[in-house]
Amino acid sequence: MKKLYTLLLLIFVAFSAKSQIVISQVYGGGGNSGAPYTHDFVELFNRGTVSVDISAWSVQYASTAGTTWSVTAIPAATTIAPGKYYLIKLAGGATGVALPTPDLDITASPANLSGTNGKVALVNNTTALSGATLTAGTYVDLVGYGTASAYEGSAAVATLSNTTSGIRLNGGCTDNNSNNTDFSTGAPSPRNSSTAANVCSTNPSLAISSPANGAIFSPTTTNVNVALSVSNFNVANGTGDGHIHYTVNGGGVVMKYDTTPIALSSLTPGTYIVYVELVDNAHNPISPAVNATVTFTIASYNVVADLAALRADVIANGVGRYYQITSNPVITFKRTTRNQKYIQDASAAVVIDDATGIITTTMNAGDAIASLKGQSLLFNGLLELVPTEDASVASTGNSVTPQVVTINDIISNIESYESELVRINGITFDATATNFAVNTNTPITAPTASVFRTVFTATEVDYIGQPIPTASTSIIAFPGENTVAVTSPSIYFVARSLAEINLSSTSFDNIDGLTMYPNPLSGNTLYLTSTANADMSVQIFDLLGKEVVKANVINNTVNVAKLTAGVYVVKITEEGKTATRKLVIK
Repeated sequence: MKKLYTLLLLIFVAFSAKSQIVISQVYGGGGNSGAPYTHDFVELFNRGTVSVDISAWSVQYASTAGTTWSVTAIPAATTIAPGKYYLIKLAGGATGVALPTPDLDITASPANLSGTNGKVALVNNTTALSGATLTAGTYVDLVGYGTASAYEGSAAVATLSNTTSGIRLNGGCTDNNSNNTDFSTGAPSPRNSSTAANVCSTNPSLAISSPANGAIFSPTTTNVNVALSVSNFNVANGTGDGHIHYTVNGGGVVMKYDTTPIALSSLTPGTYIVYVELVDNAHNPISPAVNATVTFTIASYNVVADLAALRADVIANGVGRYYQITSNPVITFKRTTRNQKYIQDASAAVVIDDATGIITTTMNAGDAIASLKGQSLLFNGLLELVPTEDASVASTGNSVTPQVVTINDIISNIESYESELVRINGITFDATATNFAVNTNTPITAPTASVFRTVFTATEVDYIGQPIPTASTSIIAFPGENTVAVTSPSIYFVARSLAEINLSSTSFDNIDGLTMYPNPLSGNTLYLTSTANADMSVQIFDLLGKEVVKANVINNTVNVAKLTAGVYVVKITEEGKTATRKLVIK
């Protein structure tokens, strides 16, 4: 019998030691666009009171629904002391700063964690796990994040990003075997064995795991769940250690007898402060007091008159704000990829990125969009608008006349031209590569060095695989920015069709010595002169393609008193030759 007791004691000690080691942080955005660190990492933590030898253990990773697990073996003679961390460096890239000195640096085939959705397991051997889900007992600890198919508890940690990691609460001490309440998301903060020890307390603790403090929600949000994590305190209705009191914006006290999320509903734009505390069965705060506070905001839409005002606000306040556009921009190009749409009004242009299909109304090129609402996003330097609500079609059959500009015009003021339909004359390609290929840069050597980049796919445009022009040509294209794939400067051009790459190099700019002034114009008279000084006629279009003035030039002047402030395209005809110019009226 004595031998049996000894065996049971050894099993208990071994099990307790294993359960002390937890995954305390997971980060998969390393080296990606905007990442603060160059490499992915997994951080382990000893939340117990004795050192644990983790030799021949492993950290294993699988994709969000994957069944194949990559194995990162822990070397021999690896021990984690109580309250200490162990940092494992994994795959990475060029963006960000280096991690603190890792305790384990995987240089040969490191696991490449997803920055958003995935699952990481800590295993007390090096045998690869299998399956999209896991059975308790096959791992020491498990963290699923985003849409992961395997996790502890009722839900995974929230979706991560290039700038956020999953962080176990209380410095790694909280472990209720519930990923969604044991973890919060926040800026990555990798810790290694040199980090000061964090000795876990047995005193009651309370933490708010979500939303993140300072979180900003879409204006469409009406419900928010405040997730709680309680340790060393039995929450019940009269039969446990006590229960929870909470208030919202200092209002009436609400009593809560479980640790399920606080469900807030019927919310409107504004800031909310949720205060939570542990109380005893007599409704008195426990001593010492244990409480937590989180502040979050339901954003309001910033109403802007047009896309130029949107761009100006982004320059002034940064991306991430929410907007309601009161103009009716026209779709100049519709992509199948991510439901993207290039849109343009009389002031500027932007790309709609609708990967989740928020806009359900059927829309096509030439449609003007009404009631457009969304959040600004910067993707590798390109400004995008991510819709937050469905929009409607204000009108159909609209056309946008490309304005003639130079590459230098665009380089010197990309914000005025980005994603706008423009025409550039006298282009010469460096046709070292014979044909256009997807996601490939083709240098432009004249009139100014630049890049043509094929960001559209073969199903979206007809020039993929077609010969690159060897003679001077003119193109109609969208200027864009890509700070990753294009350098010095990070500006590129992309066209909608082969026909718009093989235009006559002199079309629309064939009047010798043409001058148009003043521009910008603040009066009522526009002046036009040329070398021939022959009879001229003009047509003036707004940037939606609507003709607003048609007149002959008399004594080198045109009356434009009827035009309001804005941007226009002027088409001039002289002796059968034509030219176009951009006109700004103040």
